Amino acid sequence: MSPSYWLWQRILLLELQFIHHTSFLERFPLLKPLHRNITADVRILGQEKNCRVGFNVKFRTPYLHLPVKVEKTQIGIENEKNTFQPGAFRFFDWQSWAHIAGKIDWQGEHEANLKGKRLIFISGFSYRVHAVPSDIENLGIRLAEGVEGYTRVLWSRDIRRMRFDPIYWMLEPTNSSCKVVAIKDHKLMVMIVSLSEIGSGNMRLYDRAVRRLVEWVGTELVNLNPEKTLLKFLSIVRDWGPLNMNPLFHGLKEVLERLQIEDQERIIFDFYADNWGLRNNRQGRLLAVKTLEALATAKARRALHEILVLVKNQEVEPQERLLIRYAIRGITENLSKK
Repeated sequence: MSPSYWLWQRILLLELQFIHHTSFLERFPLLKPLHRNITADVRILGQEKNCRVGFNVKFRTPYLHLPVKVEKTQIGIENEKNTFQPGAFRFFDWQSWAHIAGKIDWQGEHEANLKGKRLIFISGFSYRVHAVPSDIENLGIRLAEGVEGYTRVLWSRDIRRMRFDPIYWMLEPTNSSCKVVAIKDHKLMVMIVSLSEIGSGNMRLYDRAVRRLVEWVGTELVNLNPEKTLLKFLSIVRDWGPLNMNPLFHGLKEVLERLQIEDQERIIFDFYADNWGLRNNRQGRLLAVKTLEALATAKARRALHEILVLVKNQEVEPQERLLIRYAIRGITENLSKK
């Protein structure tokens, strides 16, 4: 064993011990951010012949990003015909949760005899799928075991069951490939998937997705007053929603109508202002303008005029100012037809 390999192993073991012994921090909200769990890097593979979707997974530690070895059988096994049978791992359709069959290539295989038992560990794998059903809108990846997410890690001459994050990844389709979105919270997962389904413009999914969003807000943000509820909802949409997909905003209009929060237009104006100045979040400002445009009320038009006044003497990109003017013009035309 070379000195460098020995040193690397010692550092890895120390980090695993730190992760293990600080797990109690998750019970304290203020200290929870200090603790992290075993994780993985997920990367979409480039276009390959006879491969519709492909991705690569590498298991690593959360602080120093050192590669870790996990027990191979928890991902799955290959039978005598080289057909892959998944274990805890799932590459699935969000709507049916059915696993999608593909070809797996193991990385960093390592055999170890632990307490008289022969086990095989891996540091990662690649997965390729030749055909995906055409009616599937969103794909998901699940790597860990159990509801809370655990993985079996090689720990020196032993094996330990350790917490794993994130719980899921979602592969959000783009024009040329997929965007990998890590989801660390079961509750947030419902929100993200619903937003993506609405943004896709697929009317087969639309009604159910809108209903789920309304139920989610009513359940998860129930302890906030109406104004804070809407501001929190908009913040989550800003951070996780597919804002480049125009059908999303029609869905948001319907969600807001069902929530029946008074003075919505004024709250959305406040949200625009909150994303100005020091915060300077262009995505938040885009969300506010497009949502007001979708509401298409006289109050929404007044809010947009106030936004235009707000940015009048500010250093705003011409495109953003033009977006506000187009939104005002669109509402004006709609109101004149009524």
